[in-house]
Amino acid sequence: MKVSIVGVGKVGVTLGYSIVLKGLATELVLVSRSAERIRGEALDLQHAAALGPSRMRVRSGDLDATKDSQVVVLALAQPAEQGGNAMDRIASAKPNAKLFQQVVPKIAELSPDAILLVVTNPVDVLTYATLKLSGFDRHRVLGTGTLIDSARFRSLLSAHYDIHSDDIRAYVLGEHGESQFPVLSAVYAGGWYMGQDPEVKRAFEKTLSVAPEVFVAKGYTNFAVASAAAMVVQAIKDNSHHTMPVSTLVDGYYGIEDVCLSLPAVIGKEGIAQVLSIALSEEEQASLRFSAQHLSAVNQSLAEYWSSDTP
Repeated sequence: MKVSIVGVGKVGVTLGYSIVLKGLATELVLVSRSAERIRGEALDLQHAAALGPSRMRVRSGDLDATKDSQVVVLALAQPAEQGGNAMDRIASAKPNAKLFQQVVPKIAELSPDAILLVVTNPVDVLTYATLKLSGFDRHRVLGTGTLIDSARFRSLLSAHYDIHSDDIRAYVLGEHGESQFPVLSAVYAGGWYMGQDPEVKRAFEKTLSVAPEVFVAKGYTNFAVASAAAMVVQAIKDNSHHTMPVSTLVDGYYGIEDVCLSLPAVIGKEGIAQVLSIALSEEEQASLRFSAQHLSAVNQSLAEYWSSDTP
């Protein structure tokens, strides 16, 4: 499987390393603004691949090098403005969407059968933009969405209850951002319903502060989000049909249409094999609609920005 990563900053290079460690590709292509640095990263990863589980070719190049990829990961972003709030995902929508406008159509032309995985924030807005710019079917465009938020949530529950996180079923859905919400009506471990315990809600509230805590301490996040993206790539490679909350186009779920946000989706070699229509409480339905309205407003603002932009 040929995998290309477009945008190889801290997240992109960490994802590349994860792909090498797990043997998730036969060919890995790295594309970035800095040709010399990315050449060094590709060489370093090629040497790491020699110690990995399978034979893999790693190389750097421009967009043309991504031709005939099975998966293209979009991790490119404009550098944050000095003094700006690095955690303000929505503020980065216009500059990052401008980059996507420049590269996504060409990527789609070079790899018309690829699955496009969006990592760049605001991930829901850019997943929607990628869908429109590529013209691809909805099942072949997805974003990492709240997969990382759900992992953080499960990690906190695991620590409190002393239960392995793999055995805990707990989802954070909606926007990968401020309007995300926990599905408290569907938190289980080994068949035990946990959602009624006030500690579960407290764990979600803690989840909201975890990413900012990492930003304050080190200035960025990379390991967890790269691991989330690698999990999606592995599900595609293995056609495992694992269920995970990812950003996808919503069409009619609880009356919501034409917006990308995170719902539980089954991931396989075709991308999104199906989206699960889980039952939500009235409060959770309201939270989902609020997320959708918020993201739709950003999408509309972005569309107006594009239409008014002149070369």
